[in-house]
Amino acid sequence: NPWCAAMDEDRHEPLVEVRAGRLYVPAQTYELVLAGFPAVALLARDGGWWLIPLKAGAGGLQLKQRNARGDRVVEAQEFLRSQGVDDAQEPMTFSLEFDTGRGAYRFGRIASTR
Repeated sequence: NPWCAAMDEDRHEPLVEVRAGRLYVPAQTYELVLAGFPAVALLARDGGWWLIPLKAGAGGLQLKQRNARGDRVVEAQEFLRSQGVDDAQEPMTFSLEFDTGRGAYRFGRIASTR
């Protein structure tokens, strides 16, 4: 799985993968942009998807640890279905691009991983 590397070698951006109704966050991406945040919010605004890191007690979708390596997963079926993304759809890889004005990360489409 190329997304496991977490960083696009040419662009040096954190990567995430959308697959089977979940948002997969490799350990490197988590450490780079989400360390210390136990949850996120996912929003569709201005023609794109946004990921907002949330502090403890702020609600949102929990970043659950998947394995000893520290990869995380977010159960995002409701959000993804509302955006027309079926659970059976091909996996999609995105970069996370920080927008300082919003304090959020915009999803930038990279490519299908398969």
